[in-house]
Amino acid sequence: MPPAKTADLHLHTFYSDGTDAPERVVELAKAAGLSAIAITDHDNTEACAVAEPAARRAGIELIPGIEMSASVEAQDVHVLGLFLDFGHPPLVAHLTEQQARRVRRVHEMVRRLSEVGVRISAAEVLELAALGTVGRPHVARILLKHGYISSLPEAFSKYLGPDNPGFVPGSPMPPSRIIRLILEAGGVPVLAHPVYLKGDAFIDAFTRDGLAGLEVYHSSHTPEQVRHYEGVADRLKLLKTGGSDYHGESKEGLPVGAVTIPYELVESLRQWTSRNR
Repeated sequence: MPPAKTADLHLHTFYSDGTDAPERVVELAKAAGLSAIAITDHDNTEACAVAEPAARRAGIELIPGIEMSASVEAQDVHVLGLFLDFGHPPLVAHLTEQQARRVRRVHEMVRRLSEVGVRISAAEVLELAALGTVGRPHVARILLKHGYISSLPEAFSKYLGPDNPGFVPGSPMPPSRIIRLILEAGGVPVLAHPVYLKGDAFIDAFTRDGLAGLEVYHSSHTPEQVRHYEGVADRLKLLKTGGSDYHGESKEGLPVGAVTIPYELVESLRQWTSRNR
């Protein structure tokens, strides 16, 4: 009997804050025995076109994906978009605007850090990000390089996390707008890593705004939290999905394929798009 098909629907490349090329992510997915993956770079879709030939050769289904930024009550909110049309004009326009906003954010983070004696260069952070989406992990790597921290998690607990001196929200957009944009682009809007939110009431509100899925299975969720979010998804009739949230060397975490979902859940996502387009 062949092994059950599985998928990892939350992966990052160097087109955002990961450190691996898209082709390398596909290679790691193949080694992990995955049948399907979604590359979900932050506010960036470019890796999928690069990864597609490699995925086709490896016999892996590549699902069009993205992780988009929003905020509510001073909290960052990340919404995954799966099976969406990357060519949808309003989506393209939004991502262009968001790329420029992220560059301004880096300059603001550097300015705020300088007020507490941390001297790094925005130019160095942007150079590290190269052509990809710049984010806090790039700032963290520069902090590590210059000896302000001894590990990448320390960057977030000391400088870059909420309530820390260098924190700047990733986007002022409300989650409702991001959810609507994903829906208009034909995709499935999924709340990423809900454990990072302060309370389930937000999930209820996002569902009223059109949220279709919940990332129940994530590398930051304990078994107890997984069971809790399974219950939340069932109560709100949300699709269940999950993944490793792999970033390579830019963020300590689990490898590609360490958190997977049964392929049946991928089929549920696909069927949802067929019914709602």
